[in-house]
This record gives sequence, C-alpha cells and structure tokens, in this order.
Amino acid sequence: MSGADFISDLKLRASYGTSGNYNIPDYGSIATLGNYGYTFNGSQVTGFAPSGITNPDLSWEKSQMVNIGLDLSILRNRVSLSAEYYNKKTRDLLFYVPVLAVTGSGQVLANAGEVKNTGWEFDLNTRNVVGAAFQWNTNINLTLNRNQLVSLPGGQQQLLIPSSFDISHAILRVGEPLYSIYVVKQDGILTANDIANGAAKYGSQVEGDPKYVDFNGDGVIDANDRQIVGHPNPDFIWGMTNTFKYKNFDLSVLVQGQHGGSIYSLLGRALGRTGQGFTDNALGFYRDRWRSATDPGEGVVGKAYSTFGRIKNTDWLYSSDYIRVRNVTLGYNLGSAFKSNAVIQGARLFITAENFWGYDKYKGGLNPEANNTNLSGDNNYPEAGDYGGLPLPRSLVLGINFSF
Repeated sequence: MSGADFISDLKLRASYGTSGNYNIPDYGSIATLGNYGYTFNGSQVTGFAPSGITNPDLSWEKSQMVNIGLDLSILRNRVSLSAEYYNKKTRDLLFYVPVLAVTGSGQVLANAGEVKNTGWEFDLNTRNVVGAAFQWNTNINLTLNRNQLVSLPGGQQQLLIPSSFDISHAILRVGEPLYSIYVVKQDGILTANDIANGAAKYGSQVEGDPKYVDFNGDGVIDANDRQIVGHPNPDFIWGMTNTFKYKNFDLSVLVQGQHGGSIYSLLGRALGRTGQGFTDNALGFYRDRWRSATDPGEGVVGKAYSTFGRIKNTDWLYSSDYIRVRNVTLGYNLGSAFKSNAVIQGARLFITAENFWGYDKYKGGLNPEANNTNLSGDNNYPEAGDYGGLPLPRSLVLGINFSF
C-alpha cells in the first residue's frame, strides 16, 4: 500500500485464548465436617456431621475468547482509530446448584452453565489543531457489551434470585442478560371504569391505586405476573477527553456517560413504596399523586394512603443513564521561572474540579452507579444494588508539581 499516502499506519490483528477462574472456596471440593447439636440420652450434646455435599470433580471455570481488531492512522497520524470485536464464552461456571433439602444441603458447588459476552470497543484520537502556540487534541472511546446466559445446570431455563427484602425481583433466564430485572409492570392508575370492566387487581385495590399488567392473564395480580422489564448492564459506555494547550496554559475536560441500563432501587422502595401511610415522609413527586377522579395528578403515583400492601413492580425501576463532566483541569507551566535553577527543572500549577456537573434520570437514589449492598442477601448470588448509596463527592483540588 505504498501508494496510499494518506494512510500512516494500518494493522489487522486477531487473537484467541482460554483462561481459567480458580476462585474455588477453600476445601470446596473435599468432604468437611461441621459441629451440630443433637439429643443423646435426653441430654443436649455436640457432634460432627458432613457440612455439605462433596464434589470431587470440581474444576476451574474456562473462558474462551476471540478478539479481532483494526488499528488505523491517517493524515500523518492526525487521526488514529482502534476498533476491536470480542466474543467471550465462559463454560463450567462455578455455580451453586440448588438441590433437594432431603440431601442434607440445599445446594452444591458444581461446574455448570454457560455465559456469553460479545461487544465492540472503539478508541479514536484526533489532533485537531497542531499549531506552535495552540494545540487541541480529542480522545473518544466507546464500549458496547451484550451479556447473555446460554445455559443453566440440569437443563433449567430460569432461576429466581433470592431477595432479602421481599419476593424475588431478579432472574437468571436462558437467553437473557444476567440478573435481569423481573417485576410486575405498572400501567397507570386504576379508575372506576377499570374496576367496573373487571380489571385485574392486587389484593384489596380500589380506585386511585396503581394499575398493574396482568401478564399471565388469569385475572389476578400476583407474583406470577412478573416479567423481565430491564437489565442492570448499560448497552454502551462512552467517554470523551479534550485537551487544549495555549503557550504555557493547558486545559483538559473529561466527559463520560452510559446508556441503556436500568437500576432497581430498594432505597426508592423504602422512601416511596406503594401502600405507605399518609403520616410518612414522602418524596416530592407525591405532590402530583392521584387525589380524586377529577384530580388524577400525572397518572403515575396513586393516592397517598392505601391498604392493599405492595408487590415488586416497576414503580421502583429507574434508568441508570447519565452524562457527567468527570474532570476539568486547568494548568499553567511555570518552567520559565526556574531556567537559572540547577535543581528545579520545571513546575506546573493546576486546579482540578471533579464531578461538579452532570445529569441523570435516577430519582430513586443519589447516584445511578451506587452499589452499596447485596440485595439478594445470599453471597452465592450476589446482586449489587442501591439501598442508600452515597452520592459522588465533588472535589476541588489546587496543587503544584515540581520536576527535579
């Protein structure tokens, strides 16, 4: 390609490999004993018994990954692009398989199931202005990932994730992303006409209460009407950094965001649960609640006091999308002030502002990236979630760097 003068560099690359996950718990594959109390001759005593089901065939997880990439630079390296596609399949997952309690244990650690991750990664660098006094460079990166559960042990098609707060609201289902959000879907507010026409209700619901979708069509709203309404992983994550230099001044601005994911907020459930009492503190959007048939509000929040209880529903489902200015740094090179100094070769004064500006759609908490608790309450199925996670701290840093 010697005749293609506008191409500075071009490379096609590919790789394939297998790696393992060795995080098997201590003594996970051998028989162990535990202390148990029992009655012997009318007295309470302590003895030993097997503490779980032994699996001597336990082995590492295996991840097979294919990468295909392209590196391209054009216009004398003014524009550089790196693009990569990957396909990663993880087999023989270290999975706690549920078993009948009659075995003496409710689960056994085994190699079972398969997960697939596919996606694209892009990195673009441009030298927009390359003058002697003023320079401007831009870096843009974009990541797209698709996660899918391929199989579960024993040919199962789905497994409900336990919840320490109520019925399950997350599911492992073949063909869907891991920990898909699995709740009843809300569809407005019940009206007198809905009830007269036989709309499905949850418990003792009346006019002004939330209206739920009868997903299985049996005429009653219950846990069997849960459906997959979102997934916790964003469809894509992006970032953009612009760097400017003018004489001794330099400025960098990093903007970052994510789109396409959802978060199920247990904090939002605690603060704005359906059926809460009228004496409870309420979030601001309750000002737009249903008050009467002639004053239905925005049609999203039901009346202030309800007695039908609550069920896991999309009332606490939020988008995790956000755009945030992560970092802005302004610096000044003091090098000319130390030209005659044999010890100090240079210095730079700077001020940095972190997380001062941003926008998100998350109304169920303070930070759509907050993962401060295990919502499942089961370490075997850790489900990260927000139950009062702290907001991102805003930092203003002033400093000086010396070179010797």
